[in-house]
Amino acid sequence: MANNVHYLIVKEKDKREITYFEYNSFTGFNMTSKNKNIKLKDAINVNKMIIINPSFVEKLVNKKINTRMKKLIDILASIYENPDDEDPAGSLMMALNEVERFKREMINKYMEYMTKEQQRLLEKKIQILEQEVTMRAYYLNEVSVKRENEYEKGKGR
Repeated sequence: MANNVHYLIVKEKDKREITYFEYNSFTGFNMTSKNKNIKLKDAINVNKMIIINPSFVEKLVNKKINTRMKKLIDILASIYENPDDEDPAGSLMMALNEVERFKREMINKYMEYMTKEQQRLLEKKIQILEQEVTMRAYYLNEVSVKRENEYEKGKGR
């Protein structure tokens, strides 16, 4: 059996057939496995899948975006929950970098699979996250300036 043989598995209620095709001619959403070291006995190892069903692609992209957005919100929530953080500026910069990385990843990976409405909503969400991080940075900067002023006022003889 040659290594360049590709399969399409079609699952229907009464038919079970395997159809050969040239997968390079299909355009769709590419997925690769996260853990490539899994070797199961009597199983098919899948390195890459191309999803061509548009509704399924939309659902997968939405799920990936939502899980990533949830992680970003968790990072921001942890910044708000720890006001006594030793290095709040460092954690804010890390959060801002994560938001920017998320934005670049969405543009590079998922924009071609999203509708204009989805793109607009995602851009709004990212903008809100960026605003929250910058507002928190301004707030912490004001608090530190006030603390320095109070310290210098109390220092006099």
